Amino acid sequence: MADGPSPAKKAKTDSSDLPECPYGARCYRKNPQHFKEFSHSKDKDEPASTSGAKPNIDDSSLPPCKYGDKCYRKNLLHYAEFSHPTSHPIKAASGSGDDTDVYDSEEEKDEKKGSESKDIISKDLSLVKRFSQLTPEERKELIKRAFEEKQKLQQELDGAKKMVEKKDKELNHMQKQLNSGLLLMEGEEEAMKKNTTTYFELVAERSYKEGSASQFHFRLAESQFYRLLSGPASAMTRIVRVEYVVTPHVVKKFRQAQAELKKKRGEQFSYPVLGFHGTLEKNIQPICENGFRAPGEQKFKQRTDNGWYGAGVYFSEYPSYSMGYVHGASKLMLCQVLPGKIYKCKKIIAGASLQEGFDSHTSPCGKELVIFDSASIWPCYVIYFTKAAHGDFQYASPSGKVYGYKDVVNCPRSKVFSGMMITFSGKMDVSQDLLLDLIVKHGGDAGTAAYFSILVSTEQEVASKKKKCATAESKKIPIVPLAYIYNCIMAGKQLSFEDMRLS
Repeated sequence: MADGPSPAKKAKTDSSDLPECPYGARCYRKNPQHFKEFSHSKDKDEPASTSGAKPNIDDSSLPPCKYGDKCYRKNLLHYAEFSHPTSHPIKAASGSGDDTDVYDSEEEKDEKKGSESKDIISKDLSLVKRFSQLTPEERKELIKRAFEEKQKLQQELDGAKKMVEKKDKELNHMQKQLNSGLLLMEGEEEAMKKNTTTYFELVAERSYKEGSASQFHFRLAESQFYRLLSGPASAMTRIVRVEYVVTPHVVKKFRQAQAELKKKRGEQFSYPVLGFHGTLEKNIQPICENGFRAPGEQKFKQRTDNGWYGAGVYFSEYPSYSMGYVHGASKLMLCQVLPGKIYKCKKIIAGASLQEGFDSHTSPCGKELVIFDSASIWPCYVIYFTKAAHGDFQYASPSGKVYGYKDVVNCPRSKVFSGMMITFSGKMDVSQDLLLDLIVKHGGDAGTAAYFSILVSTEQEVASKKKKCATAESKKIPIVPLAYIYNCIMAGKQLSFEDMRLS
């Protein structure tokens, strides 16, 4: 049963003299009084008024926003990506309060009443009022600003992309240098022209120097050592320093063997593997200077058995596995080896020759790698390791050396720690009484649990939030390792905390 025409239809039959509603036939109002006071034209293309009409903004090349001119978005860049078509004049938001002032929420009312900004865009590139409240002039300015900001952001993005591409090129270049042997230490090029072995000493550095060959070699050896270190040794073993070894005739033979393997097997088989080799300390220098000798080669000397998985030179990617052969020494060799095509042994084949069609053997568990050609081995690193108290790590001194109590105990008296109150927390390599005597000998004073200017501690103490460590952190007092004390004494002056502080 019909209830008669809707208020909108009734109003449209006799509204020729009424002012036009800004929303025309799309008006969503339900208030009958509104339809008595404003006309609602069916023709969307007919201008709402002949006076004061503003030209449309031409952003038709952009995809239309689904909300049109009633868009609620406040992000400026949104208006550089979507058009907001309108075909009628927009009444400026004046806060008149009549029935044609449209609000989507109470929040928008508060925004409108409280905003006194003359700029329609805030400093963070957001609109201070919604699009539906903007005049055509403001809309035109908005779109202009939106395109400007989008262009600016695009330029910044292009700059960032170029920077990333540059970094990628640098990284790829460094990787190519490493693979081809061109990432050279300072003096390495000259060393390759000699007939003798050159040892480059590498130590841990706290600051990262991009492109530094010395840091690259140290971190490569260090990461390989710690990554696969297992068992009790992983918690108590620390690298003291690393030697990078360059013996020209050994390196040249290795590069030649690598090129031949690449030609024979393809590039994927020509990449070297880093393998550890444990031996008596007296054997390390001769190996570095003359290269390895494989069974059957001249001057080869057999030290252990004839080889469970073949008569070759044995390596392991697991340092703890190779440590079993150093017999109390604190040096381990890390070599580049060319395994090529690997034969995986299924059982013990003691003293066997290389399997036909392969370049190396591996044990059933995969932890032992057997190389049969000494030219495929480059002894390039000697790792010096030690047992650290509670696994605590120490950076080397500026000179590259790690000092201990025995190095400093006989140093002459000095005033290195003058005016400093030093106390200790945690287990050190000697008793705290001896260390306090050392501090006093060099001009310092023994601090108390409540009053001190430097705390000497360990990483474990700091991580466990021990009482003294917590006190030092709350008072912003430097916490340093014991190595800092030794380094200061050896240097004869107080050194900067920054490179060694624990907190």
